Amino acid sequence: MSLRTQLLAFGLLTLVLPWAGLRFVQEMEAALRRGLEASLLASAGTVAAALDGEPALIRPVGERADDHADVAATIYAEPLRRELTVDGFPNDWGPGDTTVRSLPGGQEYRAGVYGRYAYLFIAVRDADIVYQGSPGQTPYGDRLVLVLEPEAGAPRSLLLMTRAPGRFRAQRTAPPAFAPSGSFEDRILSAWRTTPAGFTVEVRVPLELIGSSLGLAVIDVDPAGSADYSVELNSTWEGGQASPSPLIHQLPDLQEFVTQFSRAGDRFRVVNRAGWVLSDAGGVEPGDGVVGAPATTVSERFFRALLRRDDPQYAMLEEPFGHLGDATLRAALGGEPATAWFRRGPEDSAIVAAAAPIRGPDGVLGAVLLEQASDPILTLTNQALMRLMTFTVLASVLAALGLLGYATFLSVRVRRLANAAETALGPKGEIQLAVPGRRARDEIGDLARSFADLLRRLREHTDYLRTLTSKLSHELRTPLAVVSTSLDNLEHEVGKESAQVYLRRLRDGAGRLDSILGAMSEATQMEHAIAETTPEVFDLAQVVEACCTAYRDVYRERSFDFEKSFDGAATVTGSAELVAQLMDKLIDNAVGFSPAGSRIGVALAGTPSELVLSVSNEGSTLPGSMREQLFDSLVSLRKHGDGRPHLGLGLYVVALIAKFHAGRVEADNLPDDRGVVFRVGFPRCSE
Repeated sequence: MSLRTQLLAFGLLTLVLPWAGLRFVQEMEAALRRGLEASLLASAGTVAAALDGEPALIRPVGERADDHADVAATIYAEPLRRELTVDGFPNDWGPGDTTVRSLPGGQEYRAGVYGRYAYLFIAVRDADIVYQGSPGQTPYGDRLVLVLEPEAGAPRSLLLMTRAPGRFRAQRTAPPAFAPSGSFEDRILSAWRTTPAGFTVEVRVPLELIGSSLGLAVIDVDPAGSADYSVELNSTWEGGQASPSPLIHQLPDLQEFVTQFSRAGDRFRVVNRAGWVLSDAGGVEPGDGVVGAPATTVSERFFRALLRRDDPQYAMLEEPFGHLGDATLRAALGGEPATAWFRRGPEDSAIVAAAAPIRGPDGVLGAVLLEQASDPILTLTNQALMRLMTFTVLASVLAALGLLGYATFLSVRVRRLANAAETALGPKGEIQLAVPGRRARDEIGDLARSFADLLRRLREHTDYLRTLTSKLSHELRTPLAVVSTSLDNLEHEVGKESAQVYLRRLRDGAGRLDSILGAMSEATQMEHAIAETTPEVFDLAQVVEACCTAYRDVYRERSFDFEKSFDGAATVTGSAELVAQLMDKLIDNAVGFSPAGSRIGVALAGTPSELVLSVSNEGSTLPGSMREQLFDSLVSLRKHGDGRPHLGLGLYVVALIAKFHAGRVEADNLPDDRGVVFRVGFPRCSE
């Protein structure tokens, strides 16, 4: 793991600070919410306690006791904003005023209450409208049935039918045929209008006539033949018996009672045991327009996104409209106070609702709902706390960025020092003393200075080794000269035959020592000669061909073939004498590793930018582990079978000459491992 990664991992520990701050803010947010919920519960409980002593406001005299009926079977008449004109047109029923409800068969209706009257608007889909014929004769035509259950008396049925569109009077009827009776109920206003899809009927009925229950049915009559008709009944009740459903609507007396507790920004709703709204006073819209306002700063947007809660939509509180559908708040209908949070609008402003049970002699009568608008994140309303949160996050981010930057700085310094250590030794063995960071007054600076001191001492030792061969040559030649002189004198003095043998061996050994010293100093002399050589333009092919001609006379036990694979001049920039020495070393190497009578091939190939000189010989192949070191100094693969000293400097000289010509040198085995080939690349002359 890199130093930068380690410091970065350590820097991640600074995230503990914003995490702790986030936990603190979350706990603070929860505490603020609990405080607001407790306040609303206390207010809702006050209204509920006041209603505990007024059970008649929750259950007026004559109201049905089975208010736990099925939600789908209950008819909820919503409060209307104004008195409607009964004309059969839907103009007065504006969008959003009431909820459209469905009847079997695809029919739709709306129900509303204004003052002492209930209003119904029924839209019937009928492609073939059949009106009433002559009184008392069938078919009776398409018609509607209202089943009422007044406070006193048995349920009664009213028939809504007409012989033509317009105003008409309701007639009393009876199941199961619901036939016209000619007995009219003038307290009901009705109007019939045709539409492209069928017809509509609008009705106004006094609430005292309806009572606490209402049933609605649509009888569709369609021709089934020349003298026959089909009759289809779509109603709010199930089965053959016409039974009304509970009718729930808001109670004016209860509304007036609750209104005295409402304040600006508070919405009080009272629901019965089944969860239907009996009173709705006030509104949750804030007076100053601050609650739920969009975030204006970057920090506000950040914290809103960080602390956002997944509260349900406010519209889900009622399901369907007028009925308490939230499962959390419905716990109050079982006797347990409850609170819930909702979100609303594009800015997701918050609504908090508290529900307190209303108790009566027979148990829970209903519940009081108190709703209030709130900022979705209460913590953000405290500016001092928000500034503290912002400064904490910024400090953590700056600390993390600072550690990351410092880690990067240290990583760069260490990497520069590593690169300097890797490149301290040059291709010719020279040592570079330039180490970055030596002036720094820290541990990395101490390390850089230690590296520089080590390289300096290593270069001094390397320089000593470079001059060691010449020093040895100078120091050894004098005693060798003394030995040779002494041997000369001894040769003249001693006359025995056995002494002559030993004297010859001593002279041979002295000669071999002299050859070794000469070979050791050759590389140094060659380096100086190359440095003092002035480059010139010459024809490489002529030099190589002349050398091959000379080698045929020197090495008669070998055959030499020279091949030039291109036409034209082979001019390069360099030194013809140095190329001749390069050829001497390569041919000497080829002769030493090839058997007598073998062939040594010399080839010169060309490309637009380079001339490649190849020298190949049959014989032993190159070991794979030594190919990279063949051209280093003092590296030799010979087995010294010819009695001559071989110090491994020949190919080193070849590499020096190739470098002088800005070329390259490489060695490889011939195909089928028949031998070895050496290639030297020379850049073409650019003249």
